[in-house]
Amino acid sequence: MRAAAAAGLLLLAGCAGFRGFEPATPDGYDGPTVNVADEVVQIDAGLVHVFEMTQIDGRRLLSTSVATLNANRGRGFAETPVAMSNEVPPRPARVRLQAVTQYAAPLLAMTHPTCQVQGDVAFTPEAGHRYRVAGRIAAAECAAWIEDAATGRPVTEAVSGKGKGKGTGP
Repeated sequence: MRAAAAAGLLLLAGCAGFRGFEPATPDGYDGPTVNVADEVVQIDAGLVHVFEMTQIDGRRLLSTSVATLNANRGRGFAETPVAMSNEVPPRPARVRLQAVTQYAAPLLAMTHPTCQVQGDVAFTPEAGHRYRVAGRIAAAECAAWIEDAATGRPVTEAVSGKGKGKGTGP
């Protein structure tokens, strides 16, 4: 019983340093912004591929994978994606991108191919443009980058890695 109580206290102590989700614009910013949308590809009723921005200049953002997970708790093997977007200042920034497979049930992730790759890239959005986080998920490579929404032209480097798990990939 004491061990369980001690473990609980350690968990709570770890949570004390947790910063919640923050807006993409810094505190006190009151200027123009540009939109950066996460992208979700629904593969089937229980699997989505998510390409998202999870941080900007160290601020943790509410991302599509977190919003989708929260919206679909208790739904079993069905998952409806919740795509997020962020308004960011048109100035140089450091952003964290992620490509991830998201299954409706944890059991599916244990028995099927998965991908989770993330990394930081430089991003300089231009006023008057719209952007989206794009990517690909395959057995050979999982990748994410930001591209101009109108032209499809990449505007950042890609973060990439290899998928893992059973099978050949989604």
